Amino acid sequence: MWLLAVDTSSKESSVALLRDAQLVAAVAPRSEEQHSVQLFRSIQQTLAQANLPLAGVDVYAVANGPGAFTALRVGLTVVKGLAEMHEKPVVAVSVLEAVAAGAAAEGLLVPIVDAYRGQIFGGVYEKRDGRLAARGRERVMTMEEFLASLAQDGVRPEACAFVSPQMSRWASVLAAGPYGAAAREGVSPALAEAVARCATPKLARGETLDALRLEANYVRRSDAELLWKKK
Repeated sequence: MWLLAVDTSSKESSVALLRDAQLVAAVAPRSEEQHSVQLFRSIQQTLAQANLPLAGVDVYAVANGPGAFTALRVGLTVVKGLAEMHEKPVVAVSVLEAVAAGAAAEGLLVPIVDAYRGQIFGGVYEKRDGRLAARGRERVMTMEEFLASLAQDGVRPEACAFVSPQMSRWASVLAAGPYGAAAREGVSPALAEAVARCATPKLARGETLDALRLEANYVRRSDAELLWKKK
């Protein structure tokens, strides 16, 4: 089975292709081009590495958030269009789950990604023998608020590991705060392979969507929604 995974949740975009759960090809361009410009090229390059036509893809996986609104919409729109055109199922994967999946550490993992505006997206996952399970809801708040919420939930510093594609940005803040004793691990910002890895067991469990039911997991409402609510 061929699985094509797409991630456009941040400034870094990537595409990965798996066959029967084995990585066959991946493209992660380091480019200033907008995702809407480069994504189709990345998909074509990935498929070309495997000499696979687009119609040969059996299932799509996509990071559906949380992340940058515009960037997320590009990946979701492309995957929705391709899946609908070829009548293929889609697996939606949380960005925070993919970040946790990309870590070498196991146990209680705390993935965090930049939410901008002085905030982070964060969550808690438990990873055992490579298997991930969410422990609570995903959140958007300041780092200080997030750490306080972890303490309220009973997450002990010595029993967890923080994981992030932007760990260099958060390392000093974490080291100086109440979770200074917690382990920290940086992961690649190219998340498509991790998205594919997360999608594989979901696919086996039948956790797929048709293109029309695929939606973004923003966690935070968009500016347009917030402005509309104020009127």
